[in-house]
Amino acid sequence: MNSIRFTKTHPSFFPLLFLTLILTLMLSFTAARADDPSAPTGSLSTDILSQYIFRGLANSKGSAVIEPSFTGTWNGFSANVWGNFDTSRHSSNAFLPMGNEEGNSKWSETDFTVSYTKELCKNFSVLIGNVYYGLNSPLGYGPNLNLDEDEVYGGVSYNFPWFTAAFTTYGEVMHSIDEYFELDLSKAIPLPMLDCVCKGTVLNLGASFGYLILNHNVNTLALNGTTGSFSNFDTCFLNANVTFPVNKWLSVSPKIGLWLPLTSDAEDYLQANSLDKKATHFFGGLNLTATF
Repeated sequence: MNSIRFTKTHPSFFPLLFLTLILTLMLSFTAARADDPSAPTGSLSTDILSQYIFRGLANSKGSAVIEPSFTGTWNGFSANVWGNFDTSRHSSNAFLPMGNEEGNSKWSETDFTVSYTKELCKNFSVLIGNVYYGLNSPLGYGPNLNLDEDEVYGGVSYNFPWFTAAFTTYGEVMHSIDEYFELDLSKAIPLPMLDCVCKGTVLNLGASFGYLILNHNVNTLALNGTTGSFSNFDTCFLNANVTFPVNKWLSVSPKIGLWLPLTSDAEDYLQANSLDKKATHFFGGLNLTATF
């Protein structure tokens, strides 16, 4: 979670091997699922979006991105592999070491996540997990540069009658002890008036609020090149999508999202570390998900 999270290189061998093994074992049981609710499940998903935004930071500029994902779950355990393909990568931000990448398509990131969720009592659940960010190095950087990141995280959630609230803490453990705290509010609203068109259509609304701590004094904090540590409220993310079930296994979801800075310091930080030099980002796109 350093200030330039998306300029990393290849993941190390052992974390990838471990996560791939877990994913393979989970897949081997998926065929036996049938109608057993306790059996493993899997899903393949692809987002086609106008921009890639991570915690308010623009990791793409002036190009669409394609983000495939695979998730396997079993008895509360989950493993996910996610990637980002930038169809025309542009980087003209003078304060980011990626200036040679202008207009070239690029597979820019592969993330690996494992987690465990447990419902301790009715409507109240706890979550622990780990996410490994494997990011390709910018052009001109040597293959030995490894700035990949690894986050451990944990949180709680509660299903209230009208919405679901979740609070999660993330800690980067590979290079520094940076933290990100996130409060998520979400609500799923069935749309029975659309059953004549697509039975089971659901409107999903969400809002999240983040607090960021960057402990090192070398983080880029402003467009004028100011560096230092950062500890402040960071971003607000508002999002909505409508899920249209095509059949039992396939759904289509148009989506929109808006990222906003919560403070003036956060605005400076987001401008300095976004490829488009902006602090506010609106994006849209489409999700396709197949579940089996």
